[in-house]
Formats: sequence, structure tokens, C-alpha cells
Amino acid sequence: MRRIAASFALACLPLCAVHAQGNPGAKPRVPIEDTYIIVPKYAAEYTLARSVNHGDEGQFAGGVALTFSDSASPALSTDMMIYPIGGSASVASMEAKFRGDVEVAEAKGQYIVTQWNDATDFVLRRPDGSAWPGRIMSLRLKAGDGEIDSRTYLFHHGIYAYMLRIDVPAGQGGDLLTVEDSLARALLTSIQVVSVGSCGKQMSISMRPPGVPAPAGYTDGISADGFSISVGQEDVESNGKELVANLQSGRGMFGRMRLAAARQVANGCTSTPYAPPAASDELAVLRLHFPADYWQLTPVPH
Repeated sequence: MRRIAASFALACLPLCAVHAQGNPGAKPRVPIEDTYIIVPKYAAEYTLARSVNHGDEGQFAGGVALTFSDSASPALSTDMMIYPIGGSASVASMEAKFRGDVEVAEAKGQYIVTQWNDATDFVLRRPDGSAWPGRIMSLRLKAGDGEIDSRTYLFHHGIYAYMLRIDVPAGQGGDLLTVEDSLARALLTSIQVVSVGSCGKQMSISMRPPGVPAPAGYTDGISADGFSISVGQEDVESNGKELVANLQSGRGMFGRMRLAAARQVANGCTSTPYAPPAASDELAVLRLHFPADYWQLTPVPH
């Protein structure tokens, strides 16, 4: 038993050192230190034409703004905003905010809404096959001497809102609805947003008595969000040779740690070390670096 406990402690050491959450003298980690928005510059026939990082201007609530061009449908005007909105937000609350923002814009004389269409649900499929529900807001605007048909796709993931607006000259929208939906599917699913910090959570590692199954919702002994690892006592390495072998092969606790980190990243926020891909001719990487006093949250025990 002593050897098992020693092996388990050694296996956990790298992860525990990363979080340092059991040290009462350690300074609490902020929920989000950095967010990386990773955008392919080319997705199908769509090209990233412009990007603006509002964080560089100190306007962190504005997130980033992206403009795309469509070589097959040049009449389309395509803009996307990705900005922090909070983990408790929903597509419904985003719709309410969107309607409020339109009213404010109208009051300022920026445009006149001549037609509101019914909001419609729109579901994307992420690369892992999971469903990502969103909503389409469709309206006709009069701005200047002309009118435009505008469709805005609203999505939410983690603490970030995704708002994709596609405009086209009035009267042409009916022929381009399929194109717009395809554009939304291509762009929204190709962009990855990863935040790094405590994520407002505390990592937990627990050991189960022999024969006791992992809690409901755990896969391979790891929670869906990657912040909790449940290890069966019978699974713990019992000697140094097995421990070294597992370190080299990625099995055992080391494999669980990597899998937990991958799940955290997939959910949009990780407290483990994360190295974003390098920006290149094919990839844009925008970084929002938040001041330490930007967030006022207390980590919630998992």
C-alpha cells in the first residue's frame, strides 16, 4: 500500500504542481489570463480579409472582429465578432441583447428596420460530432439610399459569444440563403477559442475503493470538462517500473492528465499548460491578454 501511494503521488506531481491549488500561501489564479482565438485564413472559398483585436486597444469586452470575403459570392458582406459574455449566457439572452442593440442603433439613426423575420434555431455540428445549437436573426434594414437583407447567427460556447453577420443587397438574399448557411457552418466550426487560467474551477483528483465505478458522466475516469479525475485504487501503478513505462507510453496517470487537458481545451478553457499554434500564412492567432484585476470570480470546487 505504501508503494502504491508513493507511485500515485509521483504520478500526480506534475499536475499538482501546475495547479498549486492546495497551497494556502499561493496567490489565487485569475479565471482567465489569456484567450487565444485561432482562425484559419482560408476555409473553403472564404478568406480572412481583416482582423481587429480590441484587446490591443484595452477594450477587452469587444473581443475580436473578423471580416471574411467569399470568392464565389462577392456580394456577401461577412463579419464575425467573438467576445466574452459569461458562462451563464445563453442563445436566448443573446437574442434579447441583439434586439436591444438594434433598437439602440435605430434610435441613433444608424439605420431603419423595415422588416423583422421570425428568429429560427440553427444547429451546427462540431468536428467531434457534438451538436452546437444557435439562432438566426433575420431582418431588412434601410441604410442611406438602399436596403440590405441581414442575417445574424448567434452562438455561445464557454464564456464567449459568437456573432456572425452576413449582409446582402435587398432582394438577393433568397437566392443566397443556402450559401449563407454553408458559410456559417464552414467559418464557425473552423475557429477555435482557448482560454488559459483557473477557469473559475478547482482541479480535483480522487481515488475510488476497489470495485467502485467512476461517477456518472465520467469517461475513462475523467469528467466531461476535464477538471476532475477519478482513479480506481486497482488502477494505480504499484511499482516504479510500471510508473516509468507509463510515463514513456502515455498510459496511467500521465495519460489521464493529457486526456483531461484535452477535454479542458475542447471546452474552451484550461488550467494546464497550453501552447497555441504559431501564426502563419495559413493561420491567424489573436491573443486577448486580460489584466489581473479584470475578473472578479472565486473558483468553484468541482
